[in-house]
Amino acid sequence: MLIKLWKDRNKILEGVANSVFKTEHVEEIHDHRMAICQSCPFLQSKGQKNCVAPGTHPCCPQCGCSLKFKLRSLTSSCPEGYWDAVLTQDEEDAVKKSIDNQNPL
Repeated sequence: MLIKLWKDRNKILEGVANSVFKTEHVEEIHDHRMAICQSCPFLQSKGQKNCVAPGTHPCCPQCGCSLKFKLRSLTSSCPEGYWDAVLTQDEEDAVKKSIDNQNPL
């Protein structure tokens, strides 16, 4: 599982950033995805032990992710196919580059 976490680190960090710096657009996507996840038989809530990071419920044992972050990662998709990524990693990188070019330090 650690190898998968390392491989998905950019998606995880994207979800963390989008959780801290919330936008209306991302929150709408989160809410839509959460509504789907609420009816998923794999959804894990508090008291269940299949989350990779204990205490990060609700989570998805199919990928081990905390849904707080996964649902806000626009480049992530559901491992069971219930919802798709909104952006490819290349599109996400292009958006970040554009923002960085508009806001130099």
